[in-house]
Order: sequence, then structure tokens, then C-alpha cells
Amino acid sequence: MIPQSAPIKHSVQPSSGLGNVEEAIRELIDRHFFTRTDQYLEIVPWLHERREYKSCGGISGSRGVGKTRALQEYIAMVNGHRGPMRRIKPLRSFYLKSFTSWGTRDVFNRILELLNHGARQGAPKDIRLRTWEMLEDFGLELLILDNAHLVTDKVLFDLVECYRDFKAAIVLVGPNDELDKRLKALDLLNNFRCHRKFQSLSPRQLVSALKGFKKDVLALPETTEFFDGEIINAICEASGGNASKPDEPGCNFTAITEILVLTIAQSSKDGVLRLDKGILRKVLLDYGVAFEPKSEEQNDTEPGVTG
Repeated sequence: MIPQSAPIKHSVQPSSGLGNVEEAIRELIDRHFFTRTDQYLEIVPWLHERREYKSCGGISGSRGVGKTRALQEYIAMVNGHRGPMRRIKPLRSFYLKSFTSWGTRDVFNRILELLNHGARQGAPKDIRLRTWEMLEDFGLELLILDNAHLVTDKVLFDLVECYRDFKAAIVLVGPNDELDKRLKALDLLNNFRCHRKFQSLSPRQLVSALKGFKKDVLALPETTEFFDGEIINAICEASGGNASKPDEPGCNFTAITEILVLTIAQSSKDGVLRLDKGILRKVLLDYGVAFEPKSEEQNDTEPGVTG
């Protein structure tokens, strides 16, 4: 018999108390968890190489594949999960997410703010020089600029110039093709030739990610077969994947995360964190996938994909 509702023994859930459960749900909603996907495990050594050998590069991938969350986890891991204590030296790595039409002043003021040095006045050139002097003093080894396709041309030229002078590794991150087109048009592509694709999950990788989520985030025992084959195939379809092609990318990481968080949050109404298949069915319907949980299933396996 496969359970229709599974209590979650999550590490953030104390033994009792509705308020504590609500806090645990809030942590899930705020995405205070991370599942180490194959994509993350592959990008970590590549980023280590950029940092160690002071080499620039680029990371591209479709929107929603989990690039940002993976990079933030890498930064926290390398810097020792310091949180706001970023002024501790050396600063192994630094992550900055840019927004539309950000120029030199925007980028370098934001770096100063995040490092608790406050925004500085002055011409863009002066702000740039003061920022890089500070980063050099901090011993910065790697700067990751997310949404790099959104910044002005001047910022990209400034980063290349600063790399040549300062020799901290710089990694630019953006959607498929958009960043390369910008760099090529500016004749800067050769500065970021070392490149990695951050792909969406394949159905087979989705299975691995759900196993990790079940063990590390939900703390469900191995014997709890909540994520049976039918559920996995439904989540795969809802996130854009094709279960009949188990090794081809296609499952959107953001959609998968949203489905799981929505299901847990709406299942946990009685002061206990839990997963409920009836709630999961309703969530999946919102994603255009009809899934009818069964009361009993025989010989179902967790992998849930063909091949």
C-alpha cells in the first residue's frame, strides 16, 4: 500500500507547535533549501577551475533551469555560508544579479552596498576604481555576474578591463544565445570563450533530484514510496519533460520546485508537515496535468521513467 498522505520529518520541524510548522512552511516558501542536481554537481568543479586559475568564462541556460539558485549555493559553499559576514577575508567569490539597463554606477554601487561599504558618490570611473581597489583588498578570487545580458555595453567593457588589471576571475551568466550575441557584437567573445551550458533536468535526473529532495529536505524514510512512478511521470510532464525520453533535457527546475512547495504548504493544515496526493493532484491540474491518485498500487518503482 502506497500512502496517500506522508508526514514529513523535516529538520526545521520541531516535535510540536503549529507556529513552528508555519515557520517551517515559510522556509520552504522562501526556498531556504537546496537540492544538489547533476547540473550543480557538474558546474562546481568548473567554477573552482575559473577561481583557481583566474580564468574568465560564461554560463548559459534557459530561464527556470536553476542557474541562479545553483550559483548562490556555490557562493555560500565557497565562502563558508557567512551570510551577512561578507567582510571576512579572503572573499573567495562574489555573486551579483543585475537588472535591465544597469550601468557602471549601478553595478559598482550595488557591489559596495552588498559588502557593507555603502553607495559611493563620484564619476562612474572613480566608483569603478574604488570598488576594484576594495575587492583587491578583500582578496576577491571570483566575480559572478548573473543576468549579464541586461547590463550596458560599458559594464561589459569595464569588467574585461578590470580583469586584465586585477586578475580576479569573472563569470558572466545569461539565457541561451542572448549573452553570446551581445559579446560577439562587442568583439568581447574571445574573453569568455570558456563556456558551460546549464541544461534543464532530464526525466532521469528528475528522479535523482526527487530522491535527494525526499532524503535531504523532507527527511522521508527510504521505505516511504511517496514519489512512485505515476507521480514522477506527472511531475515530469507538468514541468515540460517527456518521460518517454528519459535522458533528454526538458524538466523545468523552477516548476518542479513550485509544485513541491505548493503541495507541502497546502497539505500541512493540521499543524503537521505532510505531503498529500489529493493536494498534489490539484496542484498538477493547475499545471495542465491530470493525475488521479490510487488507493493501492502494485510493483510500482520510484524511477518512474522508461528506459
